[in-house]
Amino acid sequence: MNSALKKTIYTFYTLYSMGVFAFAICLPTNTIAAELTAAEVMQLVDQRVDGDSSISEVTMVLVDRRDRQRIRNLRIYSKDQGEDSKTLSLFETPADIRGTAYLNFDWDDAERDDDSWLYLPALQRVKRIASSDTSDSFLGSDFTYADINGFEIDWYNYSFISESEMVDGQETWVIEAIPKEEFKERAEDATGYSKMQSWISKRSYLQLRGQVWELRGNRIKYFTASEVEQIDEVWTIKRLQVVTTRNGRQEHASVLQINSIQYNVEVDDNLLTTEYMQRGLD
Repeated sequence: MNSALKKTIYTFYTLYSMGVFAFAICLPTNTIAAELTAAEVMQLVDQRVDGDSSISEVTMVLVDRRDRQRIRNLRIYSKDQGEDSKTLSLFETPADIRGTAYLNFDWDDAERDDDSWLYLPALQRVKRIASSDTSDSFLGSDFTYADINGFEIDWYNYSFISESEMVDGQETWVIEAIPKEEFKERAEDATGYSKMQSWISKRSYLQLRGQVWELRGNRIKYFTASEVEQIDEVWTIKRLQVVTTRNGRQEHASVLQINSIQYNVEVDDNLLTTEYMQRGLD
């Protein structure tokens, strides 16, 4: 899932160049499908308009194999700074996780690793997330830090599994991503995935479905986006679910539900710092 899992997870999660996107939407869908390569489609996903900043109220639901639920509420601040972007996730409830914060700097330079930090109130310190740890679970959910941060599209080769498949009434491309040989070790270390498949809407360039194969544990994860609507002229995924399966059986699931979101609003640069993480809910 800006990007395809980055802002697909934070609205999550989408990037883009207005010029290329504007050109694309002026063409008939069948012309686009005939002329674009799989890699070009993913570039459009990565360049999709998502606003210069946003503030959102989000609910995270964790579901275990016995269908028991744990609910967490958080606020997310995101802001672009040139081609780079910064995002702060600040947990508000329940009490045992209140004040936990996650900060990510997503650098446009593919050769530069993202910078990420986690603040745990119980420890009263900020922990830097090493690039080798980004395949770990994000605070007990089925999302990993890599899912939240997004992946580097230049690390992968792309091919069409299908150039036309319907998902919830929308025509999609189905695209497979496999790491390039020169980036294979780096990509697998960062994500924990051997390959990924994405169902990309030809209307909005959002990822409506995703499937990823974990390197260990014989697990496959399934992502499903729903409640898609335009908010402030930005195509927005309001509900994102991921289900983790092992040997074909569901282990657990997680849901991110956007309760409200505002785009292109003032976000103070001081919020997007490790210093603020430690006092955000004081």
